[in-house]
Amino acid sequence: MTSVRLGLIGLGNIGQHHAGYLSAGKINRGELVAVSDAVPAKLEKYKPLRIFNTGEELIGSGLVDAVIIATPHFQHTGLGIAALQQGLQCDG
Repeated sequence: MTSVRLGLIGLGNIGQHHAGYLSAGKINRGELVAVSDAVPAKLEKYKPLRIFNTGEELIGSGLVDAVIIATPHFQHTGLGIAALQQGLQCDG
């Protein structure tokens, strides 16, 4: 089976935790390929992954099969709906 291309939206404490175990290869067939955060300084350390300033840009990029939403809880609904409308799987 091929790997699932994952996007991570939000790089606060929880997002960084997710990025750490994904980057370490601890999820079989899961590959972190893109991240997004509203704070540009948080994105620099994740290059050469594709980086986006908003979750909506990441969702619409066509680069991912699924997203992990690690933003403040009040943003989960809108991002989750946007992901589902693009045919992505989402967790958040």
